[in-house]
Amino acid sequence: MEQIKVIFFALASFFGIEDGRIAADATTVTINPQKKEIVIIQEDLFSVIQNEKDKAIALVQWDALLHYKELNMTWAKELASLESKTLIISPKKDIIQPRLTFTYTNEKDLRGLGIWYNAEKDEFSINHVPRYNLSTDNGHLSGNYWVFQGNKTFSFTLQPFLEMPEQYKNFKQPISELLLLSEKK
Repeated sequence: MEQIKVIFFALASFFGIEDGRIAADATTVTINPQKKEIVIIQEDLFSVIQNEKDKAIALVQWDALLHYKELNMTWAKELASLESKTLIISPKKDIIQPRLTFTYTNEKDLRGLGIWYNAEKDEFSINHVPRYNLSTDNGHLSGNYWVFQGNKTFSFTLQPFLEMPEQYKNFKQPISELLLLSEKK
């Protein structure tokens, strides 16, 4: 079984952008098996800015994400099996919360994201990776896997940067602040 993908908390990775500079402190993934829909909401976007080059790269990536349709950006290969794919970035005051929505036709389509379905047990499962700080009210930890009922909507939240190395914490800058600073120049 593959591990749950970094794609969930690195925004640019949804478009296969290598070395994505924009990440989310918290990512909530909700899967509705009845609708065959996945909704991913990222919260508290940030970038690690150590110099002007990092800042420029983060701003270019942000602009590309805002205009992904106009730029005809292709989605990451991990998402190829998913049907409809949408990204909505709607800033509200100083809060920016990207919302990604995907649909699938078969539970096997979720494997590219590291989510597995066992038809015999009617259960979804994902690998347990302690450093991702997964929390959920709908699933339970069974050995090395988080397990969810296959006939009910379930969600989990990932917070992989809770234990970020101190050297990077000092350079962590919220995207909303980065955008404000770049607008003032």
